[in-house]
Amino acid sequence: MQITQSLRDTFMTQGYLVIDNLLSADEIQALVDDYVQLLDRIALQLYQERKIPSLFSDLPFDKRLGTILSQSQENLFRYFDIALPNEDITEQTPFHLSPAIFNMIKNERILDIIEQLIGGEILASPIQHVRIKPPQQTAERNPNQSSLVKQTGWHQDQGVSREEADDTETITVWLAVTDATIDNGCLQVIPYSHRYGIATHCPSNEQMTIPEKLLDGTPRPISIKAGSALLLHRLTKHASLPNISDSIRWSFDLRYQPIGQATGRDELPSLIVRSRSQPELVQDDYDAWVTSWQDARTALAHKGKRDKTHRWDGDAPVCA
Repeated sequence: MQITQSLRDTFMTQGYLVIDNLLSADEIQALVDDYVQLLDRIALQLYQERKIPSLFSDLPFDKRLGTILSQSQENLFRYFDIALPNEDITEQTPFHLSPAIFNMIKNERILDIIEQLIGGEILASPIQHVRIKPPQQTAERNPNQSSLVKQTGWHQDQGVSREEADDTETITVWLAVTDATIDNGCLQVIPYSHRYGIATHCPSNEQMTIPEKLLDGTPRPISIKAGSALLLHRLTKHASLPNISDSIRWSFDLRYQPIGQATGRDELPSLIVRSRSQPELVQDDYDAWVTSWQDARTALAHKGKRDKTHRWDGDAPVCA
């Protein structure tokens, strides 16, 4: 898959780029099947523990997930995410690292796009997430759910990382598993906002967000089809719209950067996914990848309090 010079220029000028049909229908279905099986296991556990009244197995995945989220008062998002949380890590903290996730992160078409923007020495960042957003009303019924399942406020991906990674050429691939529409909470971006550096972020509803007074420019909603991707510059200001539909909106945040540059999360394992100069460095062992995350979880659990994962204290005047 090729990015033309005009598309590359568009990305560098606007701070974002839409790539249609980046993954095939079969590749998207592999992810859906993987999460259907995961939900089966979670639902059975919750039902056996009498935390939900039914398995809700007659419902399709999207409706079933929303129903279980609304019926349970636990933070179920942790079972679905592909990374560790920023705090309260134990040796039992769940995360979901399946062969389907491994294959998605290493997908050759995604890497072909990234190579044309940052070169052929590519590292998959450990700052990656699944985003399964139920309808807003469903999310609000359970106050214990992670903020990652709710509407995401304005931020920059670089702004919610540590300062050590400020010069890292990170590119976010926001990959849609379901259609992302204005009704179900697609992303919105402020074009050209990456030109003005890092804006101050303030604590807000369990998130770090940019105050409204620092939002310059006109937001643009980005609706894309399942299998398509929104590429974001690390300094582009973006947020999600609320999900006012009756179904979930599902995506993955995948971040890639050049090998050798700081990840901003040295305590978490990164993954070399392509190296033109030293192809033997590419990590193809799925089991070793999972073990590296399990080892990181154990180390963080024994450490106790995790180091701060961003630079903001909320004491800037603009946060008052």
